[in-house]
Amino acid sequence: MSEKKIDMFKLVEQVEKQKKMDIDDIFSNLDSVKNEEIKVEEVKAHEYTSVADPAAISRPRIPDKIGQYQTRFECFKAIVEHVYYGTTNVNAYVEGHKDALEKYYGDAYQNSKDLYVIEARVNDEINRFNSNGVYEKGYYDGLAYVLKALKRSKELLMSRINKEIIDRM
Repeated sequence: MSEKKIDMFKLVEQVEKQKKMDIDDIFSNLDSVKNEEIKVEEVKAHEYTSVADPAAISRPRIPDKIGQYQTRFECFKAIVEHVYYGTTNVNAYVEGHKDALEKYYGDAYQNSKDLYVIEARVNDEINRFNSNGVYEKGYYDGLAYVLKALKRSKELLMSRINKEIIDRM
């Protein structure tokens, strides 16, 4: 007997659709579910990714360990300056991502005392953004990265302040 998983949910769904089924019908449905799974596996085996395929693009991630900083801007700056794109990302995606980072890094530098303003601007731009191409997807992901970096910097600063308050008590 094969080790393939049978989607019992599909089988039960088909049985539910046809309340009056005899044993032969149930086994024929079971065979059709198996055949569907085999076809899906064959398609997956023959898939390929081209350079222009958006599925091949991997989003940069914010590092888990960032360190301790005195200001929220310093933390945000450290996150944005150390982005790793990998070797498989498309140039247009990386350019779009970098453009978003550079735009809001400059804004954050000018408003380093009040990053809430930058956070609101990024939220507004994300809400009205349409991504059609690879560059636009990179830009959109860059905006999302900036927003995550701003939120992470806020969380880290709040936890540092909380820790200092607890230590002083």
